Amino acid sequence: MTRPPVDLNIEHRGTDAARSIHLSGRLDAHQVPAFLGAAQPLAPHTTLDLAGVTFMDSSGLAALVKLVRSAREQAASVEIVNVQDAVRLAMEITGLYAVLPIRTA
Repeated sequence: MTRPPVDLNIEHRGTDAARSIHLSGRLDAHQVPAFLGAAQPLAPHTTLDLAGVTFMDSSGLAALVKLVRSAREQAASVEIVNVQDAVRLAMEITGLYAVLPIRTA
């Protein structure tokens, strides 16, 4: 039995200069296009709050890398905050936790 995809909720806060994107739900292959679309255009400084993300697969991780690369190409910055344990573990296993711009408490 195939499980239907769980929606990813995306909420924007802030201004055109400094925006915060709050995610909740699952960031998986089904949700990546909506996430990347909602993140564009990037503000000069974007904070990506993952407090509500309960699951992230490899396509979600790849989307984070793509977003960070896009920010660098646009001379913008992305900071990732509130990474939950399950997502942090996926990042650590893949080696991305050490290279993504993650702010810890």
